[in-house]
Amino acid sequence: MFCVVAHRTMSCEWARRVAFHAPRSQPALQNRLRAVQLYMSKPCTNRFSSTAANAAPNNGRENARKSPKTVPLTTPVIIQVPSADPKALVKEISKSLNSVKATISLENKKETSGEIATFLPSFSRLMYHYLMLSKIRLTSLVVITTMAGYAMAPAPFELSTFLLCSLGTTLVSGAANSINQVIETSFDAQMPRTRNRVLVKGYLSRLHAVGFALGASSVGIGMLYFGVNGLTAGLGAANLILYTSIYTPMKRYSILNTWVGSIVGAIPPLMGWAACSGDIGAGAWVLAGLLYCWQFPHFNALSWNIRPEYLKAGYKMMANSHPRLCTLVSLRHTGYITALSLLAPVIDVTNVWFAVESLPLNAYFGYLAWDFHQKADSKSSRKLFRFSLLHLPLLMALFLLNKKYWIFSHEKTMEETAPTIQLEDENEPFTSQKPEKKADVYLVPNIVVDVGNLNCTQSGIKAIEDSLITNVAASLPTTVSGKQKL
Repeated sequence: MFCVVAHRTMSCEWARRVAFHAPRSQPALQNRLRAVQLYMSKPCTNRFSSTAANAAPNNGRENARKSPKTVPLTTPVIIQVPSADPKALVKEISKSLNSVKATISLENKKETSGEIATFLPSFSRLMYHYLMLSKIRLTSLVVITTMAGYAMAPAPFELSTFLLCSLGTTLVSGAANSINQVIETSFDAQMPRTRNRVLVKGYLSRLHAVGFALGASSVGIGMLYFGVNGLTAGLGAANLILYTSIYTPMKRYSILNTWVGSIVGAIPPLMGWAACSGDIGAGAWVLAGLLYCWQFPHFNALSWNIRPEYLKAGYKMMANSHPRLCTLVSLRHTGYITALSLLAPVIDVTNVWFAVESLPLNAYFGYLAWDFHQKADSKSSRKLFRFSLLHLPLLMALFLLNKKYWIFSHEKTMEETAPTIQLEDENEPFTSQKPEKKADVYLVPNIVVDVGNLNCTQSGIKAIEDSLITNVAASLPTTVSGKQKL
């Protein structure tokens, strides 16, 4: 009997060579190839010795196999060989080894986002893929800045409008990110940072992603238009077009894409402000300016450490083509952030404490940008990027806590604020204040009683009308000239 002892690390090529080195005669194969014992190289306590004593001394290689070999083993798996075909033996060994390797690789390999999703139910897996397609982290940042713009506007807070604005912005942002991935699928496959995205892995088709983007954008813009106002919906639609049709293609042609992308990031707080107040005031532009300037040190520090990936994928970034400009622009815009923070109290958007409290925060942000500009290395860029993630929420929180005007309820309705019409003398000035009740004011019930007690000499409706007019005129106050006034 010819035994093939295979470890986990034995390749199919080794098994093929062993099988084909056996004697070619059919009777010899039938006598020797009766079973194949496969042993996995897992820790165990037994040992197994195999010899090739029955093998015919055809050549030197067969004599070398006569020496006993000791290998670790677990419970052997016996595979009966129905035929003596060497190719069938190799096929059987290969099949067993591939199944073992697949099991071991599944245990040892680190699970990626797609592999985790394969264990979810079908509907949950689809929702998970939609979240990945929408770049949920980036979309969350967009929605948070929109909420900040809504909260900082000097207008009453309405929960329904706030929720509709947030949900509509989420759908529009998710649609924009989906279109971005559809356009850049072939480029994302070349970058380690993006090669595990759902379209690159094939978990969703590009046509499926386009359908999701069209549905999400239509519903999102509709919610903003009918549930909030037209200005917010227009800003959302403009941002969607700017991100998908201008920024995304420009990334492969010009470094100006960073400036266009910063405009995209500055529009969400304008949407929140417009949703709350119905217009875009000076405070909205200050808030949008802070978001616009913040994105330069944030993105430039992020792109610095992945320059080779951008270069391989063919993206035009400042970190690749203009490294000195990349660090200088980051430093410059941290200074702009400080200037805008000092300007906010001047234009009556926040109180003075905002400028005082934000100054140390902005100063340290500027220091990290200066260090990045001087050293231009991975360590300084990582410090700047990590602090940028902390700088933005702290700055927004200070802006909210120190905003100048807080309005917690709507103004009085028209019925409450409309002037009360009253009968008054011509010499008295007209006022909208509700007058105190006077004793000599004649009410309608008094007139009705007087009309009912009239002794009419004429008959018919005409006589009743004349008597009513006479009594009403007599009950009205008279002017100085003696004329009655209605």
